[in-house]
Amino acid sequence: MNNALRIVPIKSLVIAIVACFCLMPLCDHASAWSRIGAVEVTDHAGKPCFGLPKKERKRIGETPQVFGVEVHDAITPPLRRLWSFDFPYPASLPLPPGACVLYGEVPANAVAIQTAMPLEPGRLYDVSMSATRAGATRFYNARFCVKANADGSLRAIQVRYDDALGWSPAVCLP
Repeated sequence: MNNALRIVPIKSLVIAIVACFCLMPLCDHASAWSRIGAVEVTDHAGKPCFGLPKKERKRIGETPQVFGVEVHDAITPPLRRLWSFDFPYPASLPLPPGACVLYGEVPANAVAIQTAMPLEPGRLYDVSMSATRAGATRFYNARFCVKANADGSLRAIQVRYDDALGWSPAVCLP
């Protein structure tokens, strides 16, 4: 009778461990539903242009279709929408390799939700893009800023997260 009491706790522990291993793939699948992909921000004559990097394109496996883009001021709460558009279903914009959506230009057949406001040098902005679903990824995001050059021209720069500074637009200050 004394041996039976020792076996029950060990048996329960083994069952719990086996159950965790069996459920692990489900947990991994569930976490993928919250994935947000990356937007690639490039400079086109002082304006930001939004595309998808090779890694995201490979994940999608075909020419991505863009359904909408939004740009917000990422510093001052409440976050102000500075520009956005979307397409009425089922319309979309194909985004072949090397192509991007230029800030302020609303594609044909798209509906402008917010006309483009001027971007200020040294401020941090957030861009969100709704595009072709790649597994569980449907939304793509990045942060960027605009830097004033010595000659007065502007240059869009993608801002990456820094462990020491966080989301800092320091790269865009004069």
